[in-house]
Amino acid sequence: KNIELTVVGNQHICIIGNNGIGKSTLLKEIWKSLKDRKDIVVGYMPQDYRDIIDYSMTPTQFLQSSYDKKKLTLALTYMGAMKFTRDEMQHTIGELSGGQRAKIIFLNMVLQKANVLILDEPTRNFSPLSAPVIRKSLIDFKGTIISISHDRKYLDEVSDFIYILAEDGLKPLQ
Repeated sequence: KNIELTVVGNQHICIIGNNGIGKSTLLKEIWKSLKDRKDIVVGYMPQDYRDIIDYSMTPTQFLQSSYDKKKLTLALTYMGAMKFTRDEMQHTIGELSGGQRAKIIFLNMVLQKANVLILDEPTRNFSPLSAPVIRKSLIDFKGTIISISHDRKYLDEVSDFIYILAEDGLKPLQ
């Protein structure tokens, strides 16, 4: 109750709050309300990647099921740039690390040309070397970001506006 969030243009918004308060549920509801709109392209990174990725598929199979041959070639190039080996590209997604799974989700958002990103703790599975690169790409992202994070660097660097979710509703952090 008492949830009102107005997002204008390319704002980068982060929602914080105590564990178990409902942040992930709120983010999932925002995604559900936006995903079928025709005027925006929404990319979603849930807390549990299984919500959007079949762990029995390889990264290549996952991307092949979504894109044509030209985009698949681009995806493989990007995966190489993200330090995926050919062998890792053929492993099932379930065998990959959390960081590699997150990279596949980010890659999928890039390929679908998402202009609204709904991200549930986007930096939690990245190594200390990868997290700054991810934060920089999100800082430079020209679209809208609605996210949840406990990562102080993410909050300081990526977020334009921070809201706190509590028992009494959603309010801007003063």
